[in-house]
Amino acid sequence: MDKSKQPDIPNNDPDRKLSELYKEFLDSGKDPSKIEDPLIKTLTNIRDKDSDDRQSIPVRGKESSWETIRETIQSDSTPGNQTGKKATITPIRSRRQWLKVAAAIALIALSALFLVRQFSSPERLLVAEASDSVQTIELPDGSSVTLRPNSALYEATDAENERAYSLSGEAVFDVVSSPERIFSVEAGSGRVVVTGTRFNLSERNATARVYLFEGSVRFETEDGTRSVDLEPGEASEIDTTMQIRDPFQFEPGLVTSWTQNRLTFRDRSAGSVMDELEFHFNIEITASEEVRSESLGGTIQLDSARESLQDLGTVLGGSFEEIRPGVYRF
Repeated sequence: MDKSKQPDIPNNDPDRKLSELYKEFLDSGKDPSKIEDPLIKTLTNIRDKDSDDRQSIPVRGKESSWETIRETIQSDSTPGNQTGKKATITPIRSRRQWLKVAAAIALIALSALFLVRQFSSPERLLVAEASDSVQTIELPDGSSVTLRPNSALYEATDAENERAYSLSGEAVFDVVSSPERIFSVEAGSGRVVVTGTRFNLSERNATARVYLFEGSVRFETEDGTRSVDLEPGEASEIDTTMQIRDPFQFEPGLVTSWTQNRLTFRDRSAGSVMDELEFHFNIEITASEEVRSESLGGTIQLDSARESLQDLGTVLGGSFEEIRPGVYRF
């Protein structure tokens, strides 16, 4: 390189002085164990770590990760080795060392975030679950909940002025009127807040849907930033992007038919009917888009997956084959 094109670095520049000092040490061939200057010792430790190619940072916990960072960027000097000089932070010039430090910090940050979420989130207590049949339970305040198969209800808060639950799956709630106590249920991306009402709430793929039969509810995103008030006969949904659908009308009998162990539908695609059966029986169904797009109406009994699929197959002009346990193909 043409020296005339090199940057003009002042003689008193700290980095230049450190570079010259380190070069003198390398040229002298001194024993590394007899190094007294902490800055030179730092650079020597970094060089040795590179030569050993010890790039991995052990993930054994916060203390071991911080220890690795500390060993990477400074020596193991003790107070007895100090020469009375003021401590100095020296830039690390090796890109590999910066990657080590960045990786360790990222690991510690992720571990800390996991621990914070684990210990700061309220513990949920399982109240009831339905496996392969509809289950109806009564809550301590007299409210009742009818759980659809493969659904579960958890208690998050039970306080004097608040009773909060979370739902996985689908259920019909008949909440006893209690103006002095807030009753709320969280499902997927949404939350229903009521004082006394009857509604159907479902959660699938983090999308929450609520159908209001009686009373009134406020349907809000789980972070509370958006909400909509519903009246009897209205429904809404909140998707994974926290968008609330404008209220729409529905037929109660079609929404709650599963509580009578049947599935009733009108002008509904075969694909959405299959989705209902998948959820209800915890199975998997595959079919072509042409079949899934057919429009259907009627009632299917929910006695068993095999019998329900036999009825659906008859309507579609074919049959469902179980290709492996719990997986069916049309």
